[in-house]
Amino acid sequence: MVNWCDMRHIQSCQKRIITAKWTVSMAKIGRNDPCYCGSGKKYKHCHKPIDEATQAEQRKLRQVQDGLMSKIIEQAQGQSHQIPAALARYWNGKYTADQLSNLDELEHHGASRFLTWFAFDYPLDEDQTLVEQLAHGEHEVELDAVELGLLSTWIPIRLRPYVVKDVLKGQHFHVRDMLEDTLYEVEDHSASRHIVPGEVVVVHLVPVGTRYHIAGAAAHLTDDTYEPLSEFADMHLSAFRHRNPDTIWREILKEHSELFNHFVMALPVDTPDPSIIKNFLLKTRAELQATNENESHDPDQRSDESLSDERKSASSVSTTTT
Repeated sequence: MVNWCDMRHIQSCQKRIITAKWTVSMAKIGRNDPCYCGSGKKYKHCHKPIDEATQAEQRKLRQVQDGLMSKIIEQAQGQSHQIPAALARYWNGKYTADQLSNLDELEHHGASRFLTWFAFDYPLDEDQTLVEQLAHGEHEVELDAVELGLLSTWIPIRLRPYVVKDVLKGQHFHVRDMLEDTLYEVEDHSASRHIVPGEVVVVHLVPVGTRYHIAGAAAHLTDDTYEPLSEFADMHLSAFRHRNPDTIWREILKEHSELFNHFVMALPVDTPDPSIIKNFLLKTRAELQATNENESHDPDQRSDESLSDERKSASSVSTTTT
């Protein structure tokens, strides 16, 4: 279950939500110290001007990012005709569109988490996401060249799980992508004060200049969720590769990234209960096996309608236990 107040007291497959705060750390080196590049020159006569220019540009990009995320979320809120189906898919049928305004009360940062996923992951017209459409200038929203440049790098971003490797309190932390084993340094002044190695975050990580930042809100899970989440991911990868042996996670996430929110939904909220996640994994495995067996009996039935049913079946892996 979840204790929203103090991570130190949360045990046994629990979760909480953290909201992104963006900061830029300064290198701890004196003006008259030898430059870190090994040139033998003093820092002030070598890389200091370069570093200051880089840091100034990074601060500018961070400010642009803050404003850009606000514009993205505002545009997402305006997609009223697309919201009902997307919300049902992300929350696995637990909530309806008329509950969106209350989602932050029903699920911690529930509206922010959903709208971020809707903008980055949900396919709209011609299977383009809202972020992709904005990058291509398909909406009447004023964006400058810097914002468009950021958007172009955000097009492939999807919801993913990451495990925390190490933390520099008050500055940044390193995470490893649980799906593709890539290491990222995440600049986040606030989150780095609370997160500890071994914990898991389910989040959109976006590149901003030379750094990565959290977009929107993240599900922050205790370290004992790593193994069941790894099992959950592995069983889905196996199921998709049963249909296509060459399938990779990037392709799966383009269609089914909401799966990882379904995993978060299945975790207990208040009282630790390992049996909940165990039963959830058993149910998920059974559903995926049933889907694969049905397809094996009729492998040629791959119409658009059957593909839609496949998406629903693959995504229907969460309980509604709270």
